[in-house]
Amino acid sequence: MYYRASMRRIGWIMLLIIVLSACKEMFDYTPYQVKVEEGDKNQNVKNLKRIKANDAGVFKPFRIILIGDTHTYYDDLNDIVTHINARDDFDFIINLGDVTTKATANEFNWYLGIIKRLKKPILTIIGNHEYLSTGPYIYKEMFGEPNITFTYNNCKFVLFDDIIWKRVNSKPDFDWFSSNIRNDNNYTHVLPFSHIPPWDREFSYGNELIFNQMLHENNIKYSFHGHLHEFRNEKRYERILGDVSYIVTEAGDDRGYLILTVTEDDMQIEKVNI
Repeated sequence: MYYRASMRRIGWIMLLIIVLSACKEMFDYTPYQVKVEEGDKNQNVKNLKRIKANDAGVFKPFRIILIGDTHTYYDDLNDIVTHINARDDFDFIINLGDVTTKATANEFNWYLGIIKRLKKPILTIIGNHEYLSTGPYIYKEMFGEPNITFTYNNCKFVLFDDIIWKRVNSKPDFDWFSSNIRNDNNYTHVLPFSHIPPWDREFSYGNELIFNQMLHENNIKYSFHGHLHEFRNEKRYERILGDVSYIVTEAGDDRGYLILTVTEDDMQIEKVNI
């Protein structure tokens, strides 16, 4: 009797071990873990090298695709990637942040598994959801530093971490932003990208005005954002320094993306739904 009971206990233990082993990717053992495989590190750094490899060095018209707030809409994101892969009339993609909901390691890994299917390089901006738990550490391991600036076809790109509440700070690093949006080398355009638009409640009124004023003073005509989960293309501050057009992407479950066409004199936005 004792022998049979012991064997039953061993059998249940072995079954539990098998089940847990098979399902280990389904669970985060702790919300505070940071686990990024060596080959998955520095995705933005790697993709930026791919982007720079096609840099003409002088101005040449180009197109990029913008997506945002893909969160955990994995089926929708998977379909968006398939749709993007079917076209070859653009140079690269920028995701304007919030690729997770709770910033767990598995959410980052699920997102990465889908975007690895992309044929063209993608840069992923940090969103406010990526600042939950150990999200900032995972983001830096997986993508690199959140503030990035680079040139492409004589245009200057400024990818800016403008998260406030989740970072428990009073303002973004406006010193970094201000110094990097300057047209200090006769660029054709300077293009700023950040997750949160300045009129969102996470910005104070003072920070909102500072952000718009910096763009105005540097003759920036377009600013690109996510966060709101709805498409916007508007001059938000027409009554005060209102020459900046703010472009906001939809969320992943809206099953679409934006195409930004950059010409020498201007830029055009096309909204695509799949």
